[in-house]
Amino acid sequence: MKSFLYNYIRSMRLYYCFVTGTTVLLGMTLANDIAQKSGQEQPTVIHQTLLLLVGFLAWGVNQIFSDYLDRKEDAINAPHRPMVTGALPPRPAMLLSAMLMMGFAIASAFVSVWALPVLACGAALNCAYSLLKKVPILNCLVYACAISCCALYGYVGSMKTFPDASLLLLLAILLVTIHFLMCHNSYYKDVPGDKAAGIRTLQAICHRYVSISVSLMLFAAFFIYSVISLLHCLDGTSSNLINFLIHLLLQILLASLHIKSILAEKYHKATRLNCELCVSMLYTLILQIEHSLLITEILSLLIIEALFIWYRDEKE
Repeated sequence: MKSFLYNYIRSMRLYYCFVTGTTVLLGMTLANDIAQKSGQEQPTVIHQTLLLLVGFLAWGVNQIFSDYLDRKEDAINAPHRPMVTGALPPRPAMLLSAMLMMGFAIASAFVSVWALPVLACGAALNCAYSLLKKVPILNCLVYACAISCCALYGYVGSMKTFPDASLLLLLAILLVTIHFLMCHNSYYKDVPGDKAAGIRTLQAICHRYVSISVSLMLFAAFFIYSVISLLHCLDGTSSNLINFLIHLLLQILLASLHIKSILAEKYHKATRLNCELCVSMLYTLILQIEHSLLITEILSLLIIEALFIWYRDEKE
């Protein structure tokens, strides 16, 4: 049992849990800000805790299903993963994930019944992503939509209603851009296995510099948005200006190191930096609402760094 739980937790890839958890936090922060300004009732601490727990753990639990569907390419790209080596038996692992997803559904219904369809949509898109990996561009787009559902989950769970169309569209554009970029950046390390399995990512069908150019253009577009939007949110205090400058410089550093790692073919390091860059980009949106959460961003990045001490095996 200890061995099973150990390998199950490793298969969750806990560093990526900060991506879904931070995306839920964004939805909650936005909802709380709207509720406070409009005088509406804000969610309780218990409700907020449940939303964050589900958001944080949802990635890892769904990852078990993804690992099962991706066994063919993982046998080449990540031969040391517990499900590939046989250290994690597929049937009991998927049964546990199904039970946990049921628990997430119950917890979500307790917070708001409207959070259930969002949770179901995210889970369905995550499974569809594994089945659509052979379609370039669409594979990243489906992935981005799946993870972006986490922000809607946090918002609906907090407000107990859906956002208006204009806000929903703005969130969709920004979040899909962020998560599309993260998914696209994660493919560099998987080219050998993807080619063998017939997975058609840009990295597998184009020259590496084509996909790197896409990475740079997407990041540059979002960074320009970041500078404009964060400057617009300044309230005249020097502390907020310092916070925003630290955040923007940190984001530039992470993006630069990530591209450098890809060019040097240090893909395990690139995976860590890709995860950290995605979290930092999400905090661009959070800091527009709540300026004081820079410390939470830095703490999240430090924990991701620490987790990679445990996840040292680049073939896992």
